[in-house]
Amino acid sequence: MKGNQTEKTGKWTVLVWLVILSALFLCACGKTEGGSEEKGEAVTGSESSVFGTFQSETLEGEAVTQEILEGTDLTMVNIWATFCQPCISEMPDLAALNEEYADRGFRIVGMISDVTQAGDETAKEIVNMTGADYTHIIASDDLRSGFLRIVNVVPTTIFLDSEGKRVGETYAGSRSKAEWAEIIESLLEETGE
Repeated sequence: MKGNQTEKTGKWTVLVWLVILSALFLCACGKTEGGSEEKGEAVTGSESSVFGTFQSETLEGEAVTQEILEGTDLTMVNIWATFCQPCISEMPDLAALNEEYADRGFRIVGMISDVTQAGDETAKEIVNMTGADYTHIIASDDLRSGFLRIVNVVPTTIFLDSEGKRVGETYAGSRSKAEWAEIIESLLEETGE
């Protein structure tokens, strides 16, 4: 009798773990290279520019610095990876939101955590397939050794004000278009739009 009870308990434990792992997989992809839980608290700091000083390139090969993250009332930085299905799935909605909110001082910038060279064919194919025609920045050495080092999951999304300082929370995992719209509306109010 005890053996049968233990067997049932073991099956329930396995089932519970499978449900938990499935939920995590559907919302976000695992830890990016170099991520660290002990440094995770740095993601929530808002006292200065989140990304600091960096030099990188867009996916198209144009030079870019931290200045790209400044000057708009609200910039949504969506950190994604080419291997991450939840990242790719939300990109059409992000493209639509970028267009819908453009006249309200809002824009989206994608940051590709697993691409280190401009012109990456896989990333370009994903951007074209999803219609995510907003700017995408590749993971330069500056970004990988800075902010991206503490990103534990993709997608991770943060919002920045006109000075490049974080506004609101850091969001791990993907969201629906309606959920993002609600967050954007709230943060635009907070930034004074």
